Formats: sequence, C-alpha cells, structure tokens
Amino acid sequence: MRVHQICARLQFGDAITGQVLRIHELLGSWGWESHVYATANDEAMAEVNEGLKAYKGKRARSRQDILIYHLSVYDDNYRHYLESRNHKVLIYHNITPPHFLAPYDPFLAEVCGRGRNLLPHMKECDLALGDSEYNRRELVAAGFEQSKTGVLPIFIDTEALGGQYNQDLFGDLQDGTTNLLFVGRMVPNKRIEDLIDLFAVYNKKVDANSRLLLVGTTWSVTYNAELARRVRGYGLQGSVSIPGWSWGVNDEDLRAYYRAGDVFITCSRHEGFCVPLLESMFFGVPILARAEAAIPLTLGGAGMTFKEMDLPLLAEAVAELVNNQSLKEALAEKGRERLEEFAPERTAETLRSYLENL
Repeated sequence: MRVHQICARLQFGDAITGQVLRIHELLGSWGWESHVYATANDEAMAEVNEGLKAYKGKRARSRQDILIYHLSVYDDNYRHYLESRNHKVLIYHNITPPHFLAPYDPFLAEVCGRGRNLLPHMKECDLALGDSEYNRRELVAAGFEQSKTGVLPIFIDTEALGGQYNQDLFGDLQDGTTNLLFVGRMVPNKRIEDLIDLFAVYNKKVDANSRLLLVGTTWSVTYNAELARRVRGYGLQGSVSIPGWSWGVNDEDLRAYYRAGDVFITCSRHEGFCVPLLESMFFGVPILARAEAAIPLTLGGAGMTFKEMDLPLLAEAVAELVNNQSLKEALAEKGRERLEEFAPERTAETLRSYLENL
C-alpha cells in the first residue's frame, strides 16, 4: 500500500510535524510505502520533505493510493487534496478562531479565517479525522458526513517524556518555592493574561513564596508588551518567569520543569487537543484547567476544571491542589488511567484500522 501525506510546513519540534513523522515511521514499519510533502520545511526536515512537485502526476492520479491531508492552517496546497484521485483522508488539527488574533496580528487572523472557511469545501473525502473528539465534532458541524468521521489522537511519546532531565535546573527549582506551571505558546487564545491575574491573587493573598513558570515561546511584540505591563502592574517582576521565551526550551529542561511543577494551570479558551495536559499527567502534576474547547474531553476527569474566572476561589483551588496530598494522589492515579487511553501503540492500531478499512 502506498500512502502520501501533505502538510503546510515541516518544522522540528512542531506538534503537527511530530504527528506527520510518527505516521510516516509507522507506515514504514508496516512495510507500506510512505511519502511526505510540504509547502515549506526547516533545515532539519529537508530530507523528509519530497516537495509538492513530487506528488503531482502519476501519484496524484492513482486510485489505489491513500492521501492524508493535514489541515492546521490555510495553505494553497489544499488544491492538491481537492484534485487528487487517491483515497482521501483529512486530518483536522483545528485552527485558532481569528477573533483571538485580530487585535494583535490582523494578517494572521485573516489567514486563520481563510483556513476555517476552507473546511466545508474539504468534505468530499473517504474519511475525516479530528485529533480530538472536539475537532471531530467541528468536522460534523462543517458538513462532513458523521459516519465518515473519527478520532486519531496526537501520538504521545511517553518513552521520550521519561528521558534525561536537567538535574541542575530541577535542583534550583526545588528551593521551597511553590511552582505554578504553564507550558505552551504565549498566544492570546491561551489567555495568559487571565493566568497572570490568577497568580497575582494566589501570590498576594495565599502564598507569597510562589512563582509562575510560563514555559514556552512568545509570539507577538504587542501581546508580549501587554503581558509585561500586567506583571509590572502587580509588582510580580521577580515571581513570573518565561524561560525559553524566544526559542523555547530543550527537552531536558522541559522535563525538569514538569518534575518541579506543583500545579499545572491553563486558562486557555481555545485548544484543539492540548498536549501539555497529558504531559502533566505523565509527571503526576495536578491540573487546574478552564473547561473550554477540547480541554474537558482531553482531560477526561483527570484534573480540576473551572468555567468562570472567580480569582479568589481559583486561588484557593490552587492551594488545595498544592497542599492536599490525598487529592493529589487521587488525581495522579486518574491521570495514569487516562494516559493509558492515549498509549502510542493503541493510537497506532487505530490508525492502521482506519487505513485498512478504506
């Protein structure tokens, strides 16, 4: 069997790229012929990307082949999907609703809007998969036939999560200070400003010996400035840290931050999946998360959720997660059970079943 994958960009460390590569590796391990094409790539992915020109012609016309198209942003390469005569599989990773981005980057907001508007035009396919149940429901709402939809979760590399960690960094973080942790990009839909507001109340009213670790890359100069003003306004300059703000942190540092985290918190209002929830489960970090978009479905009860930004109440909830040992143990056990449902071998079996049934 021959399978082709098309995506917008291949970039080392990117979640969508990781999914493309894992599928590529699995197909090869099954003895299937696998090809990957992208509009662009970074240097590390140059050998993987065969280029869209390589897909044109005979490969695109074959009725026996399978084409997997990854939709995560608008890209003109969608035309290859529409014109292909292969069996078509769409994998929808969701696209940030443009209203979150418009105040900071109108151009990117317009691109995201075009991507979301494209979705109903992609419905002529053999199979449409969301990488979460939330995304699958969006496919159905966009007009995809429900019987031709399904879920293929993001592959979670639990073996890699258990690898070496920066012991010096971990030791520095174990200084008796409570570590409130967020992992992800600093983007408006994740409502980092709400998280800073929550931390300010917790730090000022509940636990002055605490810090907020925002582990991830920043995005917009304007949005960064807004967050910086918020931190200064609360007088929290020494208590809020953004490690890896420009290039991100390496894997060993990331593992150290998770190991040192007392509570993982996200106030995000839009997630298509939210991988850090599962990473927190792996490290046994209790979770406090806003119950919006894909978050409740990914969490599956393995954490504490909220809907309203009642800051004093949420600050007390954080304290409970930090100090209540029996609650922490119960949530850790629930997290381990939930994580088993995302075991890589289980996801691999799901993928193979989908493709063989075509």
